[in-house]
Amino acid sequence: MTAPLLQVALDSLDFEQTLALAEKVAPFADILEIGTPCIKHNGVKLVAELKRRFPAKLVLVDLKTMDAGAYEAEPFYAAGADICTVLGVSGIATIKGVIESARKHGSEVQVDLINVPDKAACAEAACEAGAQIVGVHTGLDAQAAGQTPFADLAEISALGLPVRVSVAGGINAETSAQVAQSGADIVVVGGAITGSADPASAARQIRSLLDGRKSHSGRVITKINEVLAVTNDSYDRELTRLLDGAKRVFVTGAGRSGLICRFFAMRLMHSGYRTFVVGEIVTPAVQPGDLLIIISGSGETKQLIEFTKKAREIGAQIVLISAKASSSIGDLADAIFQIGNDAQYGKVIGMPMGTVFELSTLAFLESTVSHMIHEKGIPEEEMRSRHANLE
Repeated sequence: MTAPLLQVALDSLDFEQTLALAEKVAPFADILEIGTPCIKHNGVKLVAELKRRFPAKLVLVDLKTMDAGAYEAEPFYAAGADICTVLGVSGIATIKGVIESARKHGSEVQVDLINVPDKAACAEAACEAGAQIVGVHTGLDAQAAGQTPFADLAEISALGLPVRVSVAGGINAETSAQVAQSGADIVVVGGAITGSADPASAARQIRSLLDGRKSHSGRVITKINEVLAVTNDSYDRELTRLLDGAKRVFVTGAGRSGLICRFFAMRLMHSGYRTFVVGEIVTPAVQPGDLLIIISGSGETKQLIEFTKKAREIGAQIVLISAKASSSIGDLADAIFQIGNDAQYGKVIGMPMGTVFELSTLAFLESTVSHMIHEKGIPEEEMRSRHANLE
């Protein structure tokens, strides 16, 4: 299991004290939460200032929105919030409103299950609507009555939903490991850190306890698995069919996607396909009957759009491999293979600047090659005989 993220709840009403606390705990936290009392007292300016000072951290605004989802969440996302919370008891219409606002800003939504009678049903509905996080939350009043979040956490974790599960409710150094082992993806700690004599040391201790579960490499592998788990499992067969029907294959992409193209082109050459990388000086003119494979996370790279228009004009088939179901290139393509879904490409700790798409695409293409060579019975010795020998 991947080490859970540590979310530190900053609940002071004082603007400067909140910033001072953030400075102390930021080296050990993944998410800086502006608690509900804090955001009510200080407003949007605190969101902007926290994001300015800590651009590498996720900033969660615990709005606990109950109505007018899009309208209430919009200014906080615009100010830099990475995550805003909406109450599960608000109803699906309000939840969808916050999700709509989050999508405009490339941000995320957490649905707080506090006081929801049927937490499992609410979590499932929130997931279907597009929320990325569900929060198992035992409030202060419930904590005072002796309640804990463990039973609710077990229920929600058992659903196996493709969302992260956040857990809050009196968590401290003694209980954080238990919460982590119970399946939490995000562990929320407030007073045990911010109310201690040395918040930095308290945050460091809990961070160390949480990190005992898995390395960063495990986190990366888990994320790739999550993306591929929701990717259409017929794509490998469909891509093989298109490759087999093409006279020649051209591949292209920009930046890191271009590197993935080159990797795939080499594998296709090993497998016996006539393959060319667009932009190389020995690459011939594309013709009718050829297949152009474009790898672009956004589907909006200008140069690749021009390549697509030219190939469409000539009569080549076009396949887009992308993180988006709809895009400018996708509108011109004969087929779109969407890797994962939109909700999985928010900010991911430890996988910056789009790496989730490239690494997931690399794994998808390598598994497609595996499918091809097994289905077609291509011996590894035959592939090896095509490998470059002037090296």
